[in-house]
Amino acid sequence: MKSKKLLLFSLFLLPLIVGSSQITYSIHYLDSVSKSISVSIRPTSPIISPVSFIMPRSIPGTYAITPYDQFVKNLYAIDLNGNKYKMTKDASDAPRWNISDSGKQFLRFEYEVDLHKMERKLAAADASIARTGFASLLNYSILGWIEGTINQEINCEVLTFKEWPIFSTIHPSSKPAKTTLHFKANNYKELADAQLYLGPRFKVKEFMAEVPLFIVSYCETKDEYLDDYGWQGKYSMGILKNYFQDIPFKHYSILLRKVLPLEAGSVPAFGMEHLQSSTFFGDTSQARFQSMSDEEKIATIPTYIHHMAHSYIPLRSYGDNYKPYAQEIPPIINNIWFNEGFMWFLPYDTLRLVKMKNRFIKNVYNTAPEIMKMSLQQLSQTASTMYAVDFRLGTAIYARGALMAIEMNDYLKEKSGGKKSMKDVLRYLYEWSKNKKRAFTLEEFPLLINQACGIDLTAIYQKWQAPIEKE
Repeated sequence: MKSKKLLLFSLFLLPLIVGSSQITYSIHYLDSVSKSISVSIRPTSPIISPVSFIMPRSIPGTYAITPYDQFVKNLYAIDLNGNKYKMTKDASDAPRWNISDSGKQFLRFEYEVDLHKMERKLAAADASIARTGFASLLNYSILGWIEGTINQEINCEVLTFKEWPIFSTIHPSSKPAKTTLHFKANNYKELADAQLYLGPRFKVKEFMAEVPLFIVSYCETKDEYLDDYGWQGKYSMGILKNYFQDIPFKHYSILLRKVLPLEAGSVPAFGMEHLQSSTFFGDTSQARFQSMSDEEKIATIPTYIHHMAHSYIPLRSYGDNYKPYAQEIPPIINNIWFNEGFMWFLPYDTLRLVKMKNRFIKNVYNTAPEIMKMSLQQLSQTASTMYAVDFRLGTAIYARGALMAIEMNDYLKEKSGGKKSMKDVLRYLYEWSKNKKRAFTLEEFPLLINQACGIDLTAIYQKWQAPIEKE
């Protein structure tokens, strides 16, 4: 025990040898009893108070308010002499802690995150968790930032139990480093977007696709069979390369997490997209222990195409108030139908699974009357923080967006004699975003989709903005 404490103390006091615009994050998981993560943030030069530490409550793609600040404890600022000052939580219950004493200089900030409490309080897809021989860390759930440092380059160090493998989606490897891992991130936004798996109980397999593809799996009862996931990841990447004529990431990781729930009940299957990875959550009843037939692989691939496609839209091509990074305050978004619906249209368009279109129709026309009465913008605004809390909202909005895209696709093909389609529209929007490096506005969107093929889609666009009339 004594040597472990000395090791931790020495790590926190490591000299900073990086450039003045860099900041170091240290993530330590060395307490499997309390299931707590220890985090240290060390700026290169002292930060002068007043100073604020912030935890995110808004994560791209969740369309929810996620109070990660509830799980932070023992937050201290450490001054030049090693004195510790307890930071005070904002009186309005904002996800902020402050030190307002003017002029004090601080070299380091330390805190802990309670994973056990997090898993009990949050939905499975929102929580970092710990199990025997394993920890799954969603970086945005455990990492906050010091106000004013969010755009600084980051050196990250991860420390865990001796000989425990560490997998990071920022620095993936089929032979993960053990005990410690060091890597860089461009800024907090990139670091928070990533995930970490720790421990001897997860498995990694690399597949050669358009870029290196990593399948990373933890199943609490028995190891999964990974080759079909690899096939589906490679197939999905090939579809997207053909669709957009580009691969926006240098590598891609598919993380699988299937656990026994802490309390009786099931863990709903859910996926979450990231810039260069996606994570799929569920209970062990959905685990794959043997190879699938070709029909089964195609039938279950749409969700992998969909979440990988989010690396293009909306994480790199987006509009309105959506932001592709963790934020303090959840935005009200007017075009979730574009983010989700158009990216459910894409697997339908490439696979032509009739059951997908039938599901879209059912979700639009057989939902609650109160939802059908909403305009598309009203539905999107309501779903901005309740997309999965009341999944009638989520299914209704992505289905309306998908049916809009299907109708536009049919019209483009008809007017162009089969030479143009929604593939051209989505590719145009993606390239526009790459060149402009900004979100498009709601006023620009209908003009952009008209410009993509030189065919006027305004009537279809306006039709789907209105409340739904029963067929």
